[in-house]
Amino acid sequence: MAFISDRYQPIFTSENLPKLVTLYRAETPYTSMPRTMHRHRDVAEFILITEGSGIHIIGGQRYFTEKGDLLLIGGNVMHDESSPANRNLSIYSGAVKGLQLPGLAAGQFIAEGILPVQKTGELFPHFCHLLELMCRHAQGQGPHPEESINHLLCALLLLTLELTSQSTVLPPEEHSLMDAVRSRLDTSYEENITLADLAKEFHISTFHLAHAFKAACGYAPLQYITRRRIGEAQSLLIDTSLPITEIAIRTGYNSSSYFNKAFHKITGMSPRDYRKAYRKI
Repeated sequence: MAFISDRYQPIFTSENLPKLVTLYRAETPYTSMPRTMHRHRDVAEFILITEGSGIHIIGGQRYFTEKGDLLLIGGNVMHDESSPANRNLSIYSGAVKGLQLPGLAAGQFIAEGILPVQKTGELFPHFCHLLELMCRHAQGQGPHPEESINHLLCALLLLTLELTSQSTVLPPEEHSLMDAVRSRLDTSYEENITLADLAKEFHISTFHLAHAFKAACGYAPLQYITRRRIGEAQSLLIDTSLPITEIAIRTGYNSSSYFNKAFHKITGMSPRDYRKAYRKI
């Protein structure tokens, strides 16, 4: 028998209770509705890999991911989930609004210097069990499903805190120049930027820039721009009713046909079909 003390300082109160906005489970093969380079400004996202392996890019860094990994993506953090290597993945994924963990900035799961990909190890079955219960309530099973989900979310976040408290801090950033280049592309992806323009701006040769950026971020600079554009287009297709022609212009494409071709090359479907399929889900 264990006696539980009632003398403790609660982490979550009625004033800072986080809320689960979305939750889904994707089975193998994990190929439908891929999201390329994008970020969520008002929610934080977690992904638990339950089967398979792949590659994810979070905050400009490439991570080889596998079963048992928990991906912690804070609000406004750029990430890419659609590597071709991800064909055998099964996952749980959820988005959290109002996240405020002790000692961390709002909307963040981890402190600066902590890896966003965590090995759950012996805690993996507990994460799976909590997420399975959350999915059950998300389908309307049981009394008071919304309240149950958010209390289970708090338990999941406490388990995450236990996991990250054992993590070691990353060494000092070795790719500060490439981070600056990536930041420039993240904020100006809709502009017509050439490799020569970037090299001149950052006082580096085009050859070195192309190779160093790919080593740091997983893609060559112009590939990164394309994925960033398509990622933003996906968000606009999902979150707005803007015409596809307008979305093409907003994401840096002067030609709708060129936009459609680029979108299909990365996602495997047209922008119109992507919007329809996402709304159906």
